[in-house]
Amino acid sequence: MTDISGSLVRFVLAENPAIPVELRTAVADFAMAYPAQHDEHLAALRSTHPEDDLRMRALDAAAGLAYSGVHTLVAATAAVAGIRHAANADRATVLGCEVACRLAAALGARPEALAVVGAALAGSTEPVAARHALGLAATQVTTVSGSEEPETTALRAAFAAADGIEAAMLGERGFTAPAQPIEGRRGLLALLAPSADGETLLHDLGKRWFAAEVLGARTN
Repeated sequence: MTDISGSLVRFVLAENPAIPVELRTAVADFAMAYPAQHDEHLAALRSTHPEDDLRMRALDAAAGLAYSGVHTLVAATAAVAGIRHAANADRATVLGCEVACRLAAALGARPEALAVVGAALAGSTEPVAARHALGLAATQVTTVSGSEEPETTALRAAFAAADGIEAAMLGERGFTAPAQPIEGRRGLLALLAPSADGETLLHDLGKRWFAAEVLGARTN
C-alpha cells in the first residue's frame, strides 16, 4: 500500500517546494495576525483563556481573516502558519491548503471541511510530529455544513485554527495518532469515501494546484 499520509506530510515539509509565485503572492499578506472584529462569541472565548494562550492567538487571527472575506480554509491555515513560521508563512499556508483541498476533492467535501487538517499541517515543523498532527486533525473532520452567517463562518475558521495548532503542538510533544490517518483501515477515506481511490491524492502533486481556487489565484 502506498504511504499516502507520509507522502502528503513530506510534501508539506519539503525544504524547497516549487510553489507557483501566484500562489505565494495570493497569501503574502496573510502572515499578519488580523485583529478580529468585535464578536460576543469570541469575547466569551477570550475570557476563558490567558492573553498569551496559543489557541487564543490562532482563534483571533483566523476569525479576523474570515471576517475580512478570506476563505475559511485559508483563514485557519494562514493564521496558524503566521504564528508558527513567520517568514515562511506563505509557503506553509499554500502547502497546507493544497493537501486540504486534495482531500476535500477525494472525499467529495467542501474545502472548508478540511480546514483543521490544513491548519495542523501548516503548524507542523517535523515529519514524525506532522504525521501525528495529521492523525489528530483527521479525527475532527466533518462534512456537515453549517450556517453561512459571517459570525458562524468566522467561528468555524477560528476553531479549525485553534484545533489545528493544538494538534501540531501535541504531535511535537509526543502525543501519538494512527500512522495512516488518510488511507488506513479506519482512516478518512475508509470512513467518509470508501470507494475513493487514494492514489489520486498524489497524482500531479506539486504540479497541479487544487488550492488555487480557494486562494483566489491563477496558475496558468
